[in-house]
Amino acid sequence: MITRGRIHLELGKNEDAIVYFDLALELDPENAIAWAGKGIAFVNLGMYDEALECFDKAISLDAELAFAWEGKGIALMMKGQVEESIPFFEMALKIEPRFARAAHNMAVALDKLGRKEESEKYRALYNSISPGHE
Repeated sequence: MITRGRIHLELGKNEDAIVYFDLALELDPENAIAWAGKGIAFVNLGMYDEALECFDKAISLDAELAFAWEGKGIALMMKGQVEESIPFFEMALKIEPRFARAAHNMAVALDKLGRKEESEKYRALYNSISPGHE
């Protein structure tokens, strides 16, 4: 079910992805990956409060799930809570230091806050992890 949810996320079929993540959660309500996947689908739909609930649940079940921390940062940033998003990107990068998307989102958040020098550090990290994205 999780694989099907991920495929639907990649296809941009977020409502269908939620259905599959919910089916996975019916089988295992403590599946952190399913909760985080559902959170990503909610972010893609602009449903940030629902996404935050999913990411909080995922993090409570698996505090080492980097993409759940990053997802929570994205949801907060999209809600306009840019300053509040920073610690979540930091935690994602602490767990997974070569997490390119988290480095990119950290750079974006810092740019939005006018913290250009710090942003450049994370942009350089992103570029070193993902060559060709300069």
